[in-house]
Amino acid sequence: MIKGDFSHNYDPDRLRKLIKQGKSAKEILEELDISIWSLREHLLMLQHEDKIYYEVPGVFEYEELQRRHPTYKREGMVLSRKMLDKTGFKPGDEFEMIVEKDRIIFRKLP
Repeated sequence: MIKGDFSHNYDPDRLRKLIKQGKSAKEILEELDISIWSLREHLLMLQHEDKIYYEVPGVFEYEELQRRHPTYKREGMVLSRKMLDKTGFKPGDEFEMIVEKDRIIFRKLP
Protein backbone atom coordinates (compact mmCIF):
# COMPACT_ATOMS: atom_id res chain seq x y z
CA MET A 1 0.00 0.00 0.00
CA ILE A 2 1.27 3.45 -0.86
CA LYS A 3 1.34 6.14 1.81
CA GLY A 4 -1.93 8.06 1.87
CA ASP A 5 -3.85 5.86 -0.61
CA PHE A 6 -7.00 5.40 1.43
CA SER A 7 -6.82 7.70 4.40
CA HIS A 8 -5.45 11.15 5.09
CA ASN A 9 -1.89 10.98 6.47
CA TYR A 10 -1.69 7.16 6.48
CA ASP A 11 1.96 6.26 6.95
CA PRO A 12 2.21 2.53 7.70
CA ASP A 13 5.97 2.50 8.28
CA ARG A 14 5.86 5.35 10.78
CA LEU A 15 2.81 3.93 12.57
CA ARG A 16 4.40 0.48 12.77
CA LYS A 17 7.57 2.02 14.24
CA LEU A 18 5.64 3.97 16.91
CA ILE A 19 3.67 0.86 17.89
CA LYS A 20 6.86 -1.21 18.16
CA GLN A 21 8.33 1.53 20.39
CA GLY A 22 5.39 0.96 22.74
CA LYS A 23 3.86 4.40 22.24
CA SER A 24 0.37 5.00 23.62
CA ALA A 25 -2.56 6.18 21.51
CA LYS A 26 -2.16 9.69 22.91
CA GLU A 27 1.55 9.77 21.99
CA ILE A 28 0.81 8.47 18.48
CA LEU A 29 -1.94 11.09 17.98
CA GLU A 30 0.51 13.84 18.88
CA GLU A 31 3.35 12.42 16.80
CA LEU A 32 1.26 11.87 13.66
CA ASP A 33 -1.07 14.83 14.24
CA ILE A 34 -4.19 12.78 13.51
CA SER A 35 -7.54 12.25 15.22
CA ILE A 36 -8.50 9.20 17.25
CA TRP A 37 -10.79 8.14 14.40
CA SER A 38 -7.90 8.30 11.94
CA LEU A 39 -5.68 6.35 14.32
CA ARG A 40 -8.28 3.60 14.62
CA GLU A 41 -8.71 3.48 10.84
CA HIS A 42 -4.93 3.44 10.27
CA LEU A 43 -4.51 0.71 12.87
CA LEU A 44 -7.11 -1.47 11.14
CA MET A 45 -5.47 -0.90 7.75
CA LEU A 46 -2.03 -1.74 9.17
CA GLN A 47 -3.30 -4.91 10.84
CA HIS A 48 -4.98 -5.99 7.61
CA GLU A 49 -1.83 -5.25 5.63
CA ASP A 50 0.54 -7.00 8.08
CA LYS A 51 -1.86 -9.80 9.07
CA ILE A 52 -0.84 -9.07 12.70
CA TYR A 53 -2.84 -7.78 15.66
CA TYR A 54 -1.27 -4.65 17.16
CA GLU A 55 -2.27 -3.48 20.61
CA VAL A 56 -2.04 0.25 21.25
CA PRO A 57 -2.54 1.28 24.89
CA GLY A 58 -5.39 3.76 25.28
CA VAL A 59 -6.81 3.47 21.77
CA PHE A 60 -10.31 2.94 23.19
CA GLU A 61 -10.18 5.60 25.92
CA TYR A 62 -12.60 7.70 23.92
CA GLU A 63 -13.28 10.67 26.21
CA GLU A 64 -9.68 11.51 27.02
CA LEU A 65 -8.59 11.28 23.40
CA GLN A 66 -11.61 13.21 22.13
CA ARG A 67 -10.70 16.15 24.37
CA ARG A 68 -7.16 16.19 22.95
CA HIS A 69 -8.26 16.33 19.33
CA PRO A 70 -11.77 17.78 18.89
CA THR A 71 -13.16 17.65 15.37
CA TYR A 72 -16.51 19.36 15.66
CA LYS A 73 -17.56 22.43 17.58
CA ARG A 74 -21.02 23.48 18.62
CA GLU A 75 -21.52 25.71 15.58
CA GLY A 76 -19.45 24.07 12.88
CA MET A 77 -16.64 21.86 11.75
CA VAL A 78 -12.95 22.48 12.43
CA LEU A 79 -10.46 21.94 9.62
CA SER A 80 -6.81 21.59 10.56
CA ARG A 81 -4.24 24.07 9.23
CA LYS A 82 -2.66 21.21 7.23
CA MET A 83 -5.98 20.47 5.58
CA LEU A 84 -6.54 24.16 4.82
CA ASP A 85 -3.08 24.47 3.26
CA LYS A 86 -3.98 21.76 0.74
CA THR A 87 -7.27 23.40 -0.26
CA GLY A 88 -6.41 27.04 -0.83
CA PHE A 89 -8.64 28.10 2.07
CA LYS A 90 -7.09 30.22 4.81
CA PRO A 91 -8.01 30.51 8.51
CA GLY A 92 -10.99 32.83 8.81
CA ASP A 93 -12.29 32.25 5.27
CA GLU A 94 -16.02 31.73 5.03
CA PHE A 95 -17.63 29.18 2.79
CA GLU A 96 -20.94 27.52 2.12
CA MET A 97 -21.42 23.78 2.27
CA ILE A 98 -23.33 22.08 -0.51
CA VAL A 99 -24.49 18.52 0.18
CA GLU A 100 -25.11 16.31 -2.82
CA LYS A 101 -26.04 12.66 -3.02
CA ASP A 102 -22.52 11.28 -2.66
CA ARG A 103 -20.35 14.26 -1.77
CA ILE A 104 -19.97 17.49 0.18
CA ILE A 105 -18.69 20.60 -1.59
CA PHE A 106 -17.23 23.67 0.14
CA ARG A 107 -17.56 26.84 -1.92
CA LYS A 108 -15.58 29.88 -0.75
CA LEU A 109 -17.70 32.97 -0.22
CA PRO A 110 -16.48 36.31 -1.65
